[in-house]
Formats: sequence, C-alpha cells, structure tokens
Amino acid sequence: MKTQRGARAARDQGSLYMWIDANQARILIGFEEDILIVSEGKMAPFTHDFRKAQQRMPAIPVNIHYVNFTWQATDQADNFYEFQSLRSMDKDIMDNPTVNVPLLGTVPHKPSVVQVGFPCLGDKDGVAAFEVTLLVMDGGGNVVLRTPHNAIFFKTCQRAKCPGGCRNGGFCNERQVCECQDGFYGPHCEKGTCFHPGKCICAAGYEGSHCELRTCFHPGKCICAAGYEGSHCELRCSWNS
Repeated sequence: MKTQRGARAARDQGSLYMWIDANQARILIGFEEDILIVSEGKMAPFTHDFRKAQQRMPAIPVNIHYVNFTWQATDQADNFYEFQSLRSMDKDIMDNPTVNVPLLGTVPHKPSVVQVGFPCLGDKDGVAAFEVTLLVMDGGGNVVLRTPHNAIFFKTCQRAKCPGGCRNGGFCNERQVCECQDGFYGPHCEKGTCFHPGKCICAAGYEGSHCELRTCFHPGKCICAAGYEGSHCELRCSWNS
C-alpha cells in the first residue's frame, strides 16, 4: 500500500489510476493517507490475493453510507469503463450498491470522484454482503483493468426503527425517534413527567416525588401503583360504578 506522497508521484507517470484519498481513508481506517488501488493500469499488490486481503477488511461501519474513489486516466488515450455488477446478496438488509456515474462511460482525464453508495433497507439490523465489479478497456477493446471476481464486501446496517421500541403509547417517527404521549418522556417514553413544581403526575410503572422509582422490581413482574394494572402497569383500571 503506497503512501500519500508515493501515490501522487506515481500518478504523474501516466496511465490509469484509482485511489481512495486521504480524507476518505481517515474516515474508513483511521489513517490519513491515500490508498492506491490501481497504479499504471495494474491492481495494487494487496488485491492479488483478495480472499486473504478480505480477512483483514472489517465490514463498512454503520455510520458510513458511501465511499468515494478517485480515478484518472493521465495519458491522452481514452479508456472505457463498465460497471458489470452492482449486487447485494442480502436484499432484506441492503439494496444493490449505487454509483454516481453512468454504468458505461469514459474514464476522465482529470481526477474525478466515483461515489459508491450502500442503501440499507428494512427494519432490522445486520451485515449485508455485496459485490462491485468494474471493467476498464482501452480504445482497442483490450482489458486494462478488471476487479477480482471474488471481491465480496460487507456493510453493517442498523435500520431497526427506534431500537428498543416506544412504550406507553409512543410511536416511532420518520426520524426514528420515539414521540411520547402526554405525561411520558425518555428515549423509549419510559419515564413519567412532572407537570407542576413540587407535584408530579407519574406515568404508569413509576412513583416517587419525582417519578424516579420504578414499580416493576423484577423482570416480567410489576407491582403496580394504585389505579394501574397490566404486565407493565400500562393499563389504567376501569372501575365498575
């Protein structure tokens, strides 16, 4: 893996290059240096045994939704590219990867960014396997670059709506945040509120001068405050007149 200075020096020699720039590398792996993937039309050595390299690659983290690659054909001849495969193998977790360029085109002669996106789907967490296969040919139809056919990557998705759920009549909004009914608050609407200074009206399952005490002392077994019932003291009693 070449350093930032070495990567830039190599690109001055001509031919086809692809790299992850230092800023993107810092986000991905914590090191601020260019990662040279293709140099002078050849894949970097770490890609030759991709299966072995893959063992050292962590899944793309939850907070990273895309990766930017920079590429450039530094000589005057045209190189043509084709994204042959953008495929998710776990479509209940992540949809097919996306790119911000046409699937067929010409490699630019100036450094340009290709953004590969990872659209997580569904209401559950998980790790999705996916592949991105790129072919680059010269003007005579000769293959200049083909990404390894066994190149499988992984993306961690966390799209479960409001993990932990919303309690006491709350609901999960489009921002995946619980919106609570009057009298409740907290990440899961699990806490009661005080409407007047010095006087608290506690939510079911809570008591105390500041609603700081839970009335469920054991998992699955609640001792409910007067006027409430249910497995989590969530039901107000209806008295027969």
